[in-house]
Amino acid sequence: MKSCVLAAMGAVILSAPVLAADHEWEFRLGVTAHDLSDHVEDGPNITVGLVGPQIEAFSLIWTPRPYVYGSFNTNELTNFGGAGLEWDFNITERLSFQPAFGLSYNDGVRDIDRNAPPNDPNRIRLATTRSLMGEHILFHTTFGLNYELSDQITVAAYYEHISHGQILGSGRNQALDNAGIRFGYRWGQR
Repeated sequence: MKSCVLAAMGAVILSAPVLAADHEWEFRLGVTAHDLSDHVEDGPNITVGLVGPQIEAFSLIWTPRPYVYGSFNTNELTNFGGAGLEWDFNITERLSFQPAFGLSYNDGVRDIDRNAPPNDPNRIRLATTRSLMGEHILFHTTFGLNYELSDQITVAAYYEHISHGQILGSGRNQALDNAGIRFGYRWGQR
């Protein structure tokens, strides 16, 4: 899963300047604290993302920008990648609020084996060291506060939540809450 997401994102990143040099794109690199709500999984996540130009056809919903995103746990626990739409609402000339919503795929543990006895070592290990995601396909919601250091360089603090919200699945739904900082590099025309 990790190599597939990295390969896909690499292809998009390498082809983006060729495909749309006349529109603004942004490459992002960051780090997040992982699993803030349950503190079951440890280790920071390294994050990479690419945000495309505004989709003018979606002007009825405030002209969002498409994104692809990957988050990789440094302790080899739950990784995920996703895609969706991001909005950019200016607060000041350089500061903006950036909510985003999409779908993600994670390689985490869906649930423990309910047929295993309560004292089963594997069941105990999973219940105490892994977030039990419920499903592999989940919603990805992000809230960011972005600051433009220059026309090309940005820095943002952000919070993200991945969950199925009892809509994409039922039963187990421990989800993940991460928060971190990311740096962005913009190119193309605004």
